[in-house]
Amino acid sequence: MVRLVDSAAPHLLVDARPLTGARNGITRFVEQLVAVWPTSPRFRTTLISNRPIRSNARLPESVECLQDDHPLARLPGTLWMTLRVPALARRLGATHFLGTQHVLPLWRTGGLHQGVIVHDLVFELFPETMTRSNRLLTGYFAPRSIRRADHIFCVSETTRTDLQRHFGTTADCALVCYPGRTSMPAGFASPTPVSTGDGALRLLVVGSMEPRKNIGRLLEAFLLAAELAPGLTLDLVSGDAWGHVLGEDIWVRLCEHPRFHIHQRISDESMLALYRQADYLVFPSLYEGFGLPILEAVGHCAVVANDIPVFREISGLIDGMRLMDLEADAATIAAQFATLNDAGKPAPADDHGAFSWESSVARILAAMNLIPASLRLA
Repeated sequence: MVRLVDSAAPHLLVDARPLTGARNGITRFVEQLVAVWPTSPRFRTTLISNRPIRSNARLPESVECLQDDHPLARLPGTLWMTLRVPALARRLGATHFLGTQHVLPLWRTGGLHQGVIVHDLVFELFPETMTRSNRLLTGYFAPRSIRRADHIFCVSETTRTDLQRHFGTTADCALVCYPGRTSMPAGFASPTPVSTGDGALRLLVVGSMEPRKNIGRLLEAFLLAAELAPGLTLDLVSGDAWGHVLGEDIWVRLCEHPRFHIHQRISDESMLALYRQADYLVFPSLYEGFGLPILEAVGHCAVVANDIPVFREISGLIDGMRLMDLEADAATIAAQFATLNDAGKPAPADDHGAFSWESSVARILAAMNLIPASLRLA
């Protein structure tokens, strides 16, 4: 829906490439960020992409969507964005641009004011976990974008610190904009948790099977822990089974285990049901920029996370989140899980309102001079 605003009002273009049907952390971040966008006519907002724009969250009527139909739209997304946005900005009379996944256009059109969101430094610290094309494109464009940005927005203080370490004074003025907790829309029927009926402790793991997520070692530990704690159950939500990461023998044992369940391509409703029936979300990653599943678990289950810097940062703001050494050998991790089982049912994690999408949006837009710094989004 196109709204009528003063043609002299600022016009913000937002990189909407994450909103093309994929379900990953950056997708969830961008769709929830835009879902609470202000409706004030102070400025226009247009989401742009080279693919159809889709969002599980309801987009505000004040936000316009544009799928580019130029021949360059056939290029891989990063190449399209870096080459095509300057021309789109000129055509649309844009004054501002927000890069939502580390990358900005190759060159600046006129006085286009540019901000970039940095979710993590995987392209710098764990490039081997990326696909070859993504590694090459992000590895080339992201560092240049970070150095040229007018504003850098980091999803955690840990990411900001990493940015300063690897990019020096360029990141001195980077602003931390935490993700928020996702609220269900009005009328959403909250699923009823599935009762295990036997007092068993239920663990939930959410993430891909790429090496830095450390899920392979966790699953090995579960097989050992399940022998120590006969009631222990584990649900894995992952885009791909990736059994080859574990080895055929372990993967077969897992798939045959009566208390291990893998879920792929599930709905938001089913995901919420899993959080509500879990006792602990277990987050074993070796590296994260933030870790959105932790906030998705708040209010539904407790959280166990690996003892790494970003999780230390987050745990200081969330009750019911505990850190463990999940980089240890499988037997040591299994013993820790058995301890959890002996401790009984935990209370759900509680952030006491510390994380808000409205706060994140307000910080980003105020930094880019699109709204007054004093404005609070409802």
